[in-house]
Amino acid sequence: MLEFFRRHRGAFLITVTVIIIISFSVWGGMKNNGRDSLVGQPTDIAFTIYGHNYTIAEAQRFERRMQIIYMLQMYDLLSLSSVGSRDDKNNNIVINQLVLEKEMERMGIHPSDAEAKAAMEKLPALQENGTFSQQRAFNAEQMLGSYGFKSSDMLEVVKLSIGFTKLRDLIGKNYVASPLEIEKTYASEYQTLKVKTLSFNLDDYKKNAVVKDDEIQKYYDEKKDAYMTEEKRAISYIYFENPKDQDKKPLEDRKKAEIAVVDRVNKFNAESNKPAAKFDDVAKECKETVLKADLFTKEAPPEAIKAEKELIDAIYSTNPELRSISDPIKGANGFYIFSVTKVDAPKQKPLAEVKDQVKEALVTQKAQEALTKDVNDTRTALADGLKAGKKIEDLAKDKKLTLSAMTEVTVAEPAQDVKNAYLIARQARDTAPGELSKAIDTDSGSLLVYVAGKELRKRDDSASLRENLANSRAEQERNRLFDAWFTRSREKANVKMLITQA
Repeated sequence: MLEFFRRHRGAFLITVTVIIIISFSVWGGMKNNGRDSLVGQPTDIAFTIYGHNYTIAEAQRFERRMQIIYMLQMYDLLSLSSVGSRDDKNNNIVINQLVLEKEMERMGIHPSDAEAKAAMEKLPALQENGTFSQQRAFNAEQMLGSYGFKSSDMLEVVKLSIGFTKLRDLIGKNYVASPLEIEKTYASEYQTLKVKTLSFNLDDYKKNAVVKDDEIQKYYDEKKDAYMTEEKRAISYIYFENPKDQDKKPLEDRKKAEIAVVDRVNKFNAESNKPAAKFDDVAKECKETVLKADLFTKEAPPEAIKAEKELIDAIYSTNPELRSISDPIKGANGFYIFSVTKVDAPKQKPLAEVKDQVKEALVTQKAQEALTKDVNDTRTALADGLKAGKKIEDLAKDKKLTLSAMTEVTVAEPAQDVKNAYLIARQARDTAPGELSKAIDTDSGSLLVYVAGKELRKRDDSASLRENLANSRAEQERNRLFDAWFTRSREKANVKMLITQA
């Protein structure tokens, strides 16, 4: 396997942005940004499956394998983590690998090394300009090695992916959508719907909404929690910036610079995991520069970090009383490790400060209630008139309503120049010609749709559209069949979790 990669050496830039630091796990009780974790020693039994015990250390190995799957962009195999039990999403990625391996063995699926190597050359992560990249293959090996993986681990994962695909084919490949089903779907999606609409604007009803002071006081008392100041946090942090101007340096120098950054991150993270570690002391020990951000809200972070969404989310999801130093957070051009130094908790805003907001909320509420009643009453009156044989134009005129001009829409291709075209098309599809749709809620109020007619017109691309619908429907059903089969297979595995979540 190593020879396979060594034949693929060449110049390829390894940027820190694609390096995955495997410095924590949901197994073993390490820091994990506030997520639940499973606590215990590496030799403790984590779970039992098929009557066999697995330790925390073994569970960690399977979990780390998911990092390889992610790095190689094997998205189909990544979806395996969501199949089966939804109650234990942390260990789904571990348990489901074992179930998959068991079913591959049971079904006699044993991908060869040659088959795996051929499949590896087609992986998206190893492609460049649509062809296999020898440079990327070599650098993938180097990256794996820097985090304790072997080339055989990559080969093992590719075999797992091949087995996953073969099992899915065995379970659902023969499913074909029925012609009648596709014809009904095609007609539903591509028929031309001739419609007219009646609009009800919420702002018109707001003009007549009256709100009294005692109503404002009552609303405020009932919903005080909605009128609080925003929480603010201050942090100290280290920024491990990616090397700059890498394209101007020789390959070996680039690698050294990138690895040096990762080594700094790992060293700081290792020191911060020690008992009673303090941020400033760790920074001093590691000779890193401490940066600071004074109190800020989540919605208005400092300029230096405002573009780093994952970092901001981590800052505000961390409980500083339980976690004094964060895990490494990957940013756009480097990594961050931070410590929350101060928390300004939300405070109650007095009524005088939010009175206008409360009044506006009440006005909107009353206007919406009036609009909803008016729409329902209008729909009932118009529907009765249509049943009596009257024309929609005459009925709208009698009630002093503005009926829009005729518009043509389809569900699959709603008119771009028609506001709310998709919502209108969906309701029109489910409404018989000559009738009114149910009320449609929009950003500005509500709509009623009158369906004047439906027509399935000839199209030059109708054959390809039907084929696409058939393929899409078949793929959906095949995935559903596989998920159902895999869920039953998982149930038969008799999984028992023996480590509790902290």
